[in-house]
Amino acid sequence: KQRRIAIETRDVYAPLAHRLGMNRLKTELEDMVLKTLEPNEYRDLHKKIRATRRQREKYIDEFVKPINSEISVFNIQAEIKGRAKNYYSILGKMQKRNKKFEELFDLFAIRVVVDKIEECYAILGVVHQLYTPLQERFKDYIATPKSNGYQSIHTTVFGKQGKMVEVQIR
Repeated sequence: KQRRIAIETRDVYAPLAHRLGMNRLKTELEDMVLKTLEPNEYRDLHKKIRATRRQREKYIDEFVKPINSEISVFNIQAEIKGRAKNYYSILGKMQKRNKKFEELFDLFAIRVVVDKIEECYAILGVVHQLYTPLQERFKDYIATPKSNGYQSIHTTVFGKQGKMVEVQIR
């Protein structure tokens, strides 16, 4: 019965929550589904991550504080949102891309949204001043947009304690 309800939740309720903009509920549902349907994978991920959601979100908040301070100096209005990738999403990425846990670089991510293109590059400069970038993890989709029109700058940097954080600037 638990498996049936978990499959129904995965196929109906989690996507519905996503469409309704209830991302926190969606991620909680997906993680519960994973814990029910794939308990061994869930336990393995939990051991590898070793931090609760609250601790991971606190890490993101601490990562964002100096960025907010610096961009206020430049008088840039930006919306900054952070997230810690949930277990279901981590496992899905590992399976789809045939990668090991250690090869994932976006367990922590922030998204910065601004009004002007030049502000994107200014924020990129701020982020790279504050945190050491990982050279091979930089993509400029503003200079060369994707075929679907997507424009953003992606960079991965080393935060405190050497944790990698993906930063998307749009």
